[in-house]
Amino acid sequence: MKLFKKSVFGIGLLIIFAFVLSSCSGGNSPGGAATSTTGSLIKPIKSFSAPKSIDGAASVMSDDTQWLLAGGSSERTLQQINLKTGTLGAPVPESTSAVAIAETVNRVLLVGLNTGNGGAVEIHNGNSGALSYTIPVSDPVQSLSVSADGSIVYVLENNGSAVSLQKIALDTYHIVGTTIPLVSDAISVVVSTSGADLFVLEANGKIDEIPASGVGQISTFAVGSGAHSLIISPDSQTLFVLKCPAGSCNVSVVNVAGQQVVKVLPAPLNTVQISLSASGDSLWDAVGSSAYGNVQEFSLS
Repeated sequence: MKLFKKSVFGIGLLIIFAFVLSSCSGGNSPGGAATSTTGSLIKPIKSFSAPKSIDGAASVMSDDTQWLLAGGSSERTLQQINLKTGTLGAPVPESTSAVAIAETVNRVLLVGLNTGNGGAVEIHNGNSGALSYTIPVSDPVQSLSVSADGSIVYVLENNGSAVSLQKIALDTYHIVGTTIPLVSDAISVVVSTSGADLFVLEANGKIDEIPASGVGQISTFAVGSGAHSLIISPDSQTLFVLKCPAGSCNVSVVNVAGQQVVKVLPAPLNTVQISLSASGDSLWDAVGSSAYGNVQEFSLS
């Protein structure tokens, strides 16, 4: 009888151990390597520690630096990381209303604010992070995107009942053109290199291609559930869509001409933003939660 009890106890431990392993191996690895569709781990080319609670990441600059927005409801900061060495610059205090970040090729750092009843776009020095100007907008900012030449910032605003797009000229800091109304579940916008077309990502996983004037619609196509944000390649031939359905994250690679997903790349759990590397042959994933933060580089080949 004693031997039987010990055997049962040992089997019980094995079952518990196996259950823990299976629980840890399912889905994406939080803050670690991404998991492929076959269940194998895809290790990043590089991985660097970053601030906890990363909430946004600007484009990677030609010198392999990138600005990160991080923090919670009580404190938020901007911090630049060198993606060659992993070195972090000194944190720059930021408003707790900050919700979006972008940077132009001209090293103008932009931060979008959601103040509850309204919004604003802050202009910062892209080298030091110092604030130089604030441009008020009518509604809370949800996301930011910039033109290829760095002359225009596109501001997606959401007041809870309507979503719209404003264009701000960065030489005058004035709103230009007319407000473009968007579908109610629009969450992210990018503009083609020519400036002629806008690609609007909906929360339901659809992408709407519309003229930059906002008048009419060119096409609509689906990329999958859990849509979070999108970026566009320099030649405007490819869209990269970050999706985080329950318990996982991935990136859909979309051929613009064919309007279809041609590849799905794994991404770590809690990826909050993706950015093309300066060379264009890899993606940087900004990963963050209240417990950790890091940036990871994954090959596109």
